[in-house]
Amino acid sequence: MKEEMYCESCLMPIKHRDDLVTVWAYFKLRPYHSACYANSLKGAATFFVSNTPINGFSGNFTAIVAFLLAWIPLFTNITAGISVVCVLIVLTRLYSYFTYEKKLPL
Repeated sequence: MKEEMYCESCLMPIKHRDDLVTVWAYFKLRPYHSACYANSLKGAATFFVSNTPINGFSGNFTAIVAFLLAWIPLFTNITAGISVVCVLIVLTRLYSYFTYEKKLPL
């Protein structure tokens, strides 16, 4: 039996991957409907809900760039702090995929 996933805002089940938006909110990764996410950006929750979703084009692009930037300190004299931040971005994207997106049908 499949485990249902519920929106953090309206508490209704999310049925399709296209309707899912995962964001880093309140120091935790949370699933939202795309409409609920758009409504939450208009309210006071903007300070706690990130303006960019983890999944989608912007999240994928950020993860790819972070993956590439993580390798730069290995070949140059740039500090390794960049690698730590970049690896955290990539791990957050992978966590979002395996925890939420993979469980939903296309």
